[in-house]
Amino acid sequence: MITRREMLGGAAAVAAGLLTGLTPQDKKLAPTESNIEGPYYRKDAPFRNKLAAGLKGDPLKISGRVLSPDGTPLREALVDVWQADKEGAYDNSSDAFVLRGRIKTDKEGLYTVETVMPGQYDLGEAKRPAHIHYKISAPGHSPLTTQLYFKGDPWLSKDPFVRKSLIIEIADKAGTFDIVLARA
Repeated sequence: MITRREMLGGAAAVAAGLLTGLTPQDKKLAPTESNIEGPYYRKDAPFRNKLAAGLKGDPLKISGRVLSPDGTPLREALVDVWQADKEGAYDNSSDAFVLRGRIKTDKEGLYTVETVMPGQYDLGEAKRPAHIHYKISAPGHSPLTTQLYFKGDPWLSKDPFVRKSLIIEIADKAGTFDIVLARA
């Protein structure tokens, strides 16, 4: 539901655009920050958006859009995701590619992943915060490898790889992670 403040803010932006001749598509979006691939990437995961069939864990739905810097949705962008299970373990060798999948965005640049909340894993004296890995590509754009993290994780401030722009909020077991790819 749109609040009165959001509606008025949106109306002001449209009015300013009309006065200056700019449209919302004229504004430039900053490309999503890259992040480490980590050691657990496996190529050729199956095409699917339901990653956790039969697994125990807290259900989680992540959706978002893949966009060009001018705000244009990127149709059929390839979104490759992988993550640890609720205990922090990765499937590194099974033919099932557990908690791994590839998705093509729709005509509006939308994607959805249904999974479980990933667990943290030990790094000796610290833990990696819960995260999901992404590799995204689209014609005419630079490929991107990144991760998303979850607001409130106690290990966020201790992990050297976390970037504030990659932290999302979860509400009602769902979150949004929009991705902007730089032009090639």
